[in-house]
Amino acid sequence: MSGAWMSPANLSLGNYTKCDLCFGKYFKAINQFGKVVLNSVFLLLYQTLDTNGGTLPVRDYCLYKLNWSGGYFNRAYNSSERQILSKVPTSEEFVCDVSLLFKITNQVLGNLTEPIKKEIRDLKNLRNTVAHEDLQLDEHELANLIEELKTLCHIILKGTGSLLGQNLSNIISEVENGLQDLLMAKMENSDTEMYLETLENFRQEKQSKMISEGRRELMNVFSKTTVLNPCSWMSDHAFKDFTVENVFTSLKLAVSGREVPMNNILNTTSFKERFVPRMVIVRGVMGAGKTSLYRYLLQQWCTHSSAVVGLMNVDIVIAMEMRTVKCNSLVQFLREQLLKATSQLFSESDIIPVLQDLNVLFLIDGMDEATKQGKEVVREIVNKFTDSSIVVTARPEFTLELMQMAEDHVVLQLDGFSKENQRKYVEKIFAIMYPDQQQRAQETERFLRFKSGACASLSNHLTLPLTLALLLILWCDDTFKVTTVTNASRLYSMIYEVCRSKLTTRLEAMGAEHGASLKPKVRRWQVELGQVAWHMMCEDVLNLSLNRANRLIDLCEKDGIDAIQTMSTFLNCTTEQTLAGTKYNFSFHHSSGQEFLAAFYICEQVAISGSFTPILSQVSCSRLLELMMYVTGLLKQSNLLTPSLASDIKNMMISKLENLSNDVEVWWRLLVEAESDPAVWKVVGDVINHTDKWVINSWDSPELTKVKANLLQKTGAAPFLVVIHVQYTTMLEDCPELHDILQLVAQEGKSKVKLYLDRHFNSSKDQEEEVEALVAKMLCSNRLVEFKGHFGYHSAMQLERATRTEALYIRVTSLGTLAQLCLSLRKHRRWKTKLWSSRKWNLKSLELFLDIDTDINPEDFPHLNYHKRLVVKLTGLSDNRAKWVGEVLRRLSNHYTSIILQESYVSLAGVKVLLDTTARVSLKEMLIITDQPAMTEEVQTLAEKSGVNIRWLV
Repeated sequence: MSGAWMSPANLSLGNYTKCDLCFGKYFKAINQFGKVVLNSVFLLLYQTLDTNGGTLPVRDYCLYKLNWSGGYFNRAYNSSERQILSKVPTSEEFVCDVSLLFKITNQVLGNLTEPIKKEIRDLKNLRNTVAHEDLQLDEHELANLIEELKTLCHIILKGTGSLLGQNLSNIISEVENGLQDLLMAKMENSDTEMYLETLENFRQEKQSKMISEGRRELMNVFSKTTVLNPCSWMSDHAFKDFTVENVFTSLKLAVSGREVPMNNILNTTSFKERFVPRMVIVRGVMGAGKTSLYRYLLQQWCTHSSAVVGLMNVDIVIAMEMRTVKCNSLVQFLREQLLKATSQLFSESDIIPVLQDLNVLFLIDGMDEATKQGKEVVREIVNKFTDSSIVVTARPEFTLELMQMAEDHVVLQLDGFSKENQRKYVEKIFAIMYPDQQQRAQETERFLRFKSGACASLSNHLTLPLTLALLLILWCDDTFKVTTVTNASRLYSMIYEVCRSKLTTRLEAMGAEHGASLKPKVRRWQVELGQVAWHMMCEDVLNLSLNRANRLIDLCEKDGIDAIQTMSTFLNCTTEQTLAGTKYNFSFHHSSGQEFLAAFYICEQVAISGSFTPILSQVSCSRLLELMMYVTGLLKQSNLLTPSLASDIKNMMISKLENLSNDVEVWWRLLVEAESDPAVWKVVGDVINHTDKWVINSWDSPELTKVKANLLQKTGAAPFLVVIHVQYTTMLEDCPELHDILQLVAQEGKSKVKLYLDRHFNSSKDQEEEVEALVAKMLCSNRLVEFKGHFGYHSAMQLERATRTEALYIRVTSLGTLAQLCLSLRKHRRWKTKLWSSRKWNLKSLELFLDIDTDINPEDFPHLNYHKRLVVKLTGLSDNRAKWVGEVLRRLSNHYTSIILQESYVSLAGVKVLLDTTARVSLKEMLIITDQPAMTEEVQTLAEKSGVNIRWLV
């Protein structure tokens, strides 16, 4: 439904088409009946307030009832609006358009309209759409739109009636009949001319002008930011086909562990817990795809796509890449950087109030790269645009400041590509690189084999779009060389080596000296750039000052190499025409390139001094973690990584970065960058040995669990306590990474272990012989503190040595195992008392699931000599087996904390038989889970008579 319509100035009477007539009808329907609906809502609800039955002017209500200050009221409404709001709302002089009605409904009525707030905003957005979009409608499309408008008006009016406890069917019928009459009415050309003239006048109003002119200018600006350039230090022209449309691939987003569809990012009601957030903070590590997501949203808005929920309802998108913001206020940013032409149509004081009346979406990319001025602009947006949506991206360490700015926020975790989408992204890239379909398919499979084979050590990194893109670029440039890439440091080293090589070739072709003499000059210049990068990192800036740029240019001229060619190879270069000529502005396009170059410089200094002193001794840098990763990798590549330097790296990371000791993924990354260097294995092992606890769950990501398994295996170290939990819905054999960890912790070591296998404890007849052997091994080495699962004969034998065991939740499936368990507990207790007579027994809780054949004679059951918390669970009890259960319980022990009868088919009579049989047994509680209902009073009577707390669950 898009196309151009002809304004009245370009049409003569009689030249209107059916499309013009349909458009005129739709415009009238929205404005006329939208006004009727919103006016009715406001007046009906306003009368319920302390307004003298609705006769108190809105101005007086705001000032004297809501206690607004005069200044606040004047800022909220312009002069013409204030004049209207000074009138009595029920008078004929109180004439508001849709925009003003929407504003006072929101601001004056407040939360009173909460149940219909979304629908009211939708109606206002429809008015904006018809006023600012150039629609070309046929009769069928018009009929559909009128029906949608009817439905929306019906919902709003019915919702208002519910709020008031009134029937508004008369108003609803009036609106619906009016819309139907309008649809069926014959319209003369003169009518259409009048509607189009009204529309043209409307578009001259400030809000309309901001939308129509602003959209045009913004879309022109945003159309230049569609390239997703993975090599930000190289010109976008080299990647002109790497556009959002061609290569963007869906990313993984999650909130509180729950996956969020990427196109649902603006649907903040789906995130609602205690409130609907207005700021969406997208948090992701370097290269996770934050900028790609930002540019994707811009491209979707510019192309009027409906893929992103709620994006089509936005009037204006104000987008900013924080590293480029050089202004001190939002108005200055709009007038000087983003909306230069449109801003000139307004006085400076009008820009913010006009935008506040619109449905504005703020897209803010790279809060971690924000200048001091940029942070102030974001703070201004948060404070002034309380009804607008804000999406802002940042690295994890920079999200706290954003969370403090806006209380009503939600944090989405951006985790790059899923495995499936890694393949899709590769296919999209090769579709650009290889037009021939057969060659494309072959290269795709070759690369994917390389990625999962020789490049397996980078598997975690390759979930990040940036890393995967860089690897693909290297693959296409030199397939042989790329096979040496095993970590992020080597990846970036190779990329910059390619950049130096291509620069040398260009300089030589331009008539400079021979490549052999150019190579050391280019490398020396890169070291100098690294020093600049390091100092700028410490200052947290990305844009080169004039002095720093001149210093780099002077070095080029001193060595006789072209300055602009050299600078633009490694830096983002923009030009600005001034009276003095062309001015060049240089910046690091992405913080990752700046961090790598800074690490490159630091390693050069370490090669000279053999120490990090003094260069890193007093460092205070927010991006120290990524820097140290690159430093470690580069030192290893240069054979400079000594045990002393490895220890310094560890100490620096722990002292400078908070809560790092327990971040296993960071230490694994360090080991990968160090390429299995023994010195780094040793210091990482030391960190793990001083860790209090690891919690490993079956629902954790396989990547995280694999990292922990690798650390245990490679370092030989382990934390003081390892807690492993496999939930009931998961089979242990379905978690190979977790199974590996279980085998590792079962070996001799210092770790105490808590192991919870829900299925092995709760599933009748289910056994796992391999796990049984591991459990027995941990009991024998006296490291199993708590265990939940199946207990075999071998485990029962080893229990007598497990003096540290504090709690057991075990399912026993044979009488022999139960007998050995009772024997081991007696030996266990005697041995513990003999060794430490003054100490209490550690085993404080024992829960037994007797999953044993019911044909066994109760007299064959052993006696369990245990006097602490004892719980016994049985399953499948029926009335005719109640006496057998009672005799088993009486034989097994004379003291129980609780008896659980699970999945039982027992009546109250059967329970009475059981209780009579165990009359001499001390029993505090009985829980019966059955499909046989019982009267609460009967259960209570039986409980009082037996002295047992009986809980009956059907």
